[in-house]
Amino acid sequence: MPRFGELESAIMDAVWEAGQPLRVREILERLQPERDLAYNTVHTVTEILYRKGWLTKEKDGRAFKYGATGSREKYVAGLVGEALSFTDDRAAALVSFVEGMEPAEADELRRLLGAAREGER
Repeated sequence: MPRFGELESAIMDAVWEAGQPLRVREILERLQPERDLAYNTVHTVTEILYRKGWLTKEKDGRAFKYGATGSREKYVAGLVGEALSFTDDRAAALVSFVEGMEPAEADELRRLLGAAREGER
């Protein structure tokens, strides 16, 4: 699973945070004033994300709106899965990861694992 470049990540964050498809102009507005970007730059990178399958594209009048094909959480889960593929001892990597969690995060993980086990029955 490829990691996003800096501008790709910013565009995806804008779309995910909006929770709905956005026009390129709306994406650009969400990226300003932190970044001084040209419309064409944002449009080009948005189109690249669309061609890579990360964004949908729908006609909206004379323009297009772009929406996320998946959630941020699914993207992050894919990155975690890819990271785990680099080790022969996934369990050890997971233990190390969990040991670095905040106590509240570890508690939530335990709760989710318990709920998943209950769902298997």
